[in-house]
Formats: sequence, C-alpha cells, structure tokens
Amino acid sequence: RWLAVLVVLLSLLSAGQAQVLLQQRQPSLTKRTYSTAVIDCKVEGIGDFQGAYIHWYRHIPSRAPERLLYVTSTAQISYDKDSYKDKYHSSKRGKNTCTLSVKDIREDDEGTYYCAYW
Repeated sequence: RWLAVLVVLLSLLSAGQAQVLLQQRQPSLTKRTYSTAVIDCKVEGIGDFQGAYIHWYRHIPSRAPERLLYVTSTAQISYDKDSYKDKYHSSKRGKNTCTLSVKDIREDDEGTYYCAYW
C-alpha cells in the first residue's frame, strides 16, 4: 500500500551578514510502505559547505519539532537518540547538498522533515 510520508519546507536563515538558503525542492514525498525515502537539502551561501554542520528535524503536528541528527564538518553523523541509527542516515554530496534517508517507511514516519544550518 502507498503511504504519504514526508512534507518538506523551504527554510531561510541568516548567519551574521551573509544569507544562507536551504532548499528542499520536493514539497511532498509519497513512498511505499517499508521502502526508503530520500530528501535532498540544497545549501547556498555557506563558504565551506563541507565544514558546515547540517541538522535534520522532524515535526509532527501538535508536538514540538525534534532534531533527529546532524552531520558534522568531518561528515560524521551525530544522532540525538541511539534508536535513530537504524532509521535515519545523512550524508553530504557534492559542493552543496545534504541528504537524509528514512529507512523502512511506516505510517508513524509521516511528518514534516526539514534541514537547518546553525
């Protein structure tokens, strides 16, 4: 069965004088149950993308947004909960893209996923 799983946001942040733009081009993503969903976050305005820390959050209506993980300057992943290691993965690709993978999609994975830089 098909399941609407992810909705992504366009996020605009300011860092000092420079403007940093994080774009997630797919407004929504529908995946088959038990498959893997992949979300790209294109980052503009960061001089050293590989050195940047990129954070991934999930928001469920009526709850506070929850950080899932962040990718460090050395491309290491730091998970906010140990249980997330089997569910989520992130990596930096190329000069300005960070990817989040959500494995083994189920109904309770539905929500808004977004990237952030700070």
